[in-house]
Amino acid sequence: MAERIRSPYRPGMGLDPPYLGDREEQLARFRDFLTEPEAAHNILVTGLRGVGKTVLLNYYSDEAESAGWLVADREWSQNDASPDLFRQLVLEDLVRLTLKLSVAERVRTLGEGLVKRLRNVLGGLGIAYEGVEVRYEAREARAVSRRLDDELRELLVQVGKLCRTSDSKGVILCYDEFHVVEEKRGTTTLSALLAAVAAAQQQELPVMLILCGLPPIVEHLVNAKNYSERMFTPERLANLRQDEARAALVDPARAHGRAFEEPVVAAVLQDTQGYPYFLQLYGDRLWKGSPRDTITGADFERLRPAVLRDLDDMFFEGRYQRATRRERAVLHAISASGEESATVKQIVEKGQIKNNELQPLLANLVGKGLIFRPGRGVIAFTAPMFGAYLRRTDPH
Repeated sequence: MAERIRSPYRPGMGLDPPYLGDREEQLARFRDFLTEPEAAHNILVTGLRGVGKTVLLNYYSDEAESAGWLVADREWSQNDASPDLFRQLVLEDLVRLTLKLSVAERVRTLGEGLVKRLRNVLGGLGIAYEGVEVRYEAREARAVSRRLDDELRELLVQVGKLCRTSDSKGVILCYDEFHVVEEKRGTTTLSALLAAVAAAQQQELPVMLILCGLPPIVEHLVNAKNYSERMFTPERLANLRQDEARAALVDPARAHGRAFEEPVVAAVLQDTQGYPYFLQLYGDRLWKGSPRDTITGADFERLRPAVLRDLDDMFFEGRYQRATRRERAVLHAISASGEESATVKQIVEKGQIKNNELQPLLANLVGKGLIFRPGRGVIAFTAPMFGAYLRRTDPH
């Protein structure tokens, strides 16, 4: 056997895989957007867990910076979704963009003026970038009397105008895991951000918004602003096509002098259903656990139980543990359909749960990012093959 080299497969959250599949088409589309800074381009990346959303977002960020754009990227968490913290974080991102723009001497005065304005809004800042510096103690932050949508609109428009006097092509707010942000009744979060971006783009300012998240993000955006569907170019990521999934498994090994027997390829494609993260995990474990240049059917049968255990431990179990006992009963009722989704009627019947008791449980599970509603009266898992995991591990 040739000298063993490091596995070319990269299972893990946000890790760049050796094969992208049709993601190249999405990158090509984005590169075109970058050449049109005054056009209104925004992108909404959606998909289940493990399909490569964060990887694509990282590519977008790298491509944008290489093309002369400034990027403020952020991964959102459930805690960030509160109105007060949402407001603070978005405004801090505008500060960071302004500080980066202000490095050029000819725009430093304009930039510092805008930073001072932002400091008045936030009650202070603790951010520095290449000689432009503002500091504060968080406890000094004061309440803001102005509405967030008015404040954001004015500030984002000013940031866009600042781009015109700098060397920057434009600015991008690039937000991952944004499905956790949902505008509650009586609050202003998503609608303020969408309105601010729309206002800047209506003035043909070089401002772009890229949002990424699980499928519920679509409903959250529409509920916040009914015109949001027209604001975004949708990029819906799913499992790879059969030919792409084969290439994702076979090509990295072939590039390093190794091969899979055809029955192994067929078995891996069957187990993974073409989901990128699963393909990377199978490829990695088979690469490391097979002693020969050709990975055989016997290798697959020997290693498959350990691969499934890794998949359960690394991908599924943590998600399952988020659910309460009653919420888990709902998850098992969905999986009892034999598919990755079920109707509300099926859940009521399989789980022996009353409909009025089911609705708050479904709302909790949506909030935890475990399920979503792909259609009227239908509930689906956000993690691919989660139903298969539950059926495989359920002792009953």
